[in-house]
Amino acid sequence: MKKNLDRNDQKSKLRAIFYSPRIYWWEWAAVGVVVLISLISSLYMDTVSLTIWSINLWDVIADGQFQNFYVYTSQNYHHLVHQYMGCDLFAIIPLSIWNFPIWIVQRFFDKDIAQSPGMLLWSKLGLEFCNCAIAYVGYKIALLVTGDKQRSLWSAIITIGSAVAAIGVGVAGQNDVFFILYGALSVYFMMKGKTKLSIIFAACSVAVKPFFIFAFLPLILLVEKNILIAAADCIGAMSLMGFNRLLGNVFPLYKESMTVGPTKEVLVNIFDVGIDAPYGKASAFMIGLMLLCFMSYMTKPSSKEERYKYLVYIAAGVFVMTSLFSKTEFYRSLTIMPYFSVLVISDKSRLRLNLLLSFLFQLAHGASRAMGSAKTVSAYYVGGTFVSKIFPQSEYANRPEASVRTILANSMEDGKLRLFLLSIVCAVMTIAAVALFIINHPRLSRKLMIEENGSEKNYDHGLLMLNSLVYLPFLIIMYSIYFYTPH
Repeated sequence: MKKNLDRNDQKSKLRAIFYSPRIYWWEWAAVGVVVLISLISSLYMDTVSLTIWSINLWDVIADGQFQNFYVYTSQNYHHLVHQYMGCDLFAIIPLSIWNFPIWIVQRFFDKDIAQSPGMLLWSKLGLEFCNCAIAYVGYKIALLVTGDKQRSLWSAIITIGSAVAAIGVGVAGQNDVFFILYGALSVYFMMKGKTKLSIIFAACSVAVKPFFIFAFLPLILLVEKNILIAAADCIGAMSLMGFNRLLGNVFPLYKESMTVGPTKEVLVNIFDVGIDAPYGKASAFMIGLMLLCFMSYMTKPSSKEERYKYLVYIAAGVFVMTSLFSKTEFYRSLTIMPYFSVLVISDKSRLRLNLLLSFLFQLAHGASRAMGSAKTVSAYYVGGTFVSKIFPQSEYANRPEASVRTILANSMEDGKLRLFLLSIVCAVMTIAAVALFIINHPRLSRKLMIEENGSEKNYDHGLLMLNSLVYLPFLIIMYSIYFYTPH
């Protein structure tokens, strides 16, 4: 009898841990380990270019040649894949500040940053630090939406450990994190009713990369029904970008760099997916954005709490649409954070269902990127990292085709298997996203209220870890390819 009581007591304790609202230290540690493995396992060409450009800025300042910055980068002393820096200064200033220590090492100790895994890792750590700052702002946004500290922390750990973060920061090492952070701060201050601060941070975001303007337009239409004032606010959000472009004319080779640089067709690609029409192609993203703007303008939130939910819902909607309905780079879906994770935890009664749908979306997203891009899950990009120094690449892993995409494409002569699997995962990703947005619509959700009987089980740590460690299987696959030697 006593043994049975002890077993029951142990089961009760384990159940209490499993369904506790609290996030345990070992869960944070597990996410941290996977994030670190992601950072040290890939070295994408953009990471090297961004790091060198950020260092070049200190070089021209130290040499008193600031106005020749674009000329200096075009000389490409480090033999980068990108000869020209196709972005404004504002896009690399935060990374330049972070990378000041490694500039000192290069400048005074003659260390080649482009050939140093340690210094390139330092640069990526700066991007990950910024991703953690995004998670913190998302936590503050979630607090406004839910008033629940524990659930808000759940949104933070999902943001840090998400598949989109692993791909955007861990694999691709992109400076998108800077405009995402500024954009999240803009949304936060809009929720707080501090419109001027919201416009300032929106302007900072758009100056780095212009994507946030697509979210800012419907967001401002929700809170400001005067079209002229809303238009003025949008102009304010684009003002710093306009100033950057005017200032850029002072720099020799600025126009040439912006024309032929790597970001030349980024915005064009957003509108490149759509429906064939008699006089061209109707952009799916533009159609969705126009509908979202109309909904925002016609909606008058009945309370402050409902306005908070709408702001998160709209921001998440815009960036999920860019992932689903536009031709963006494999890492661009990072923009859905932190709004997506806040949406997932926004209602306690649907938390388990939302976590399940979020996991399916992220898993399918990672799979679709792996099948659609040879850069996402690739042993080739392990080259140049700490891993490759400890475990040298095999002849197979040293080839660009050592990736999930190429392996699946070669599994049949016409690549039908890859296309078939890709269509399935894209369907799962789309269905999961649509379901999330339907059941979490700020007004419709009240009609879909789920009974909270046994609501203590809503805090399902199994689903939390699936969301936060979702990229781990892709890392395992990548290392399997890395260590594979064909006979």
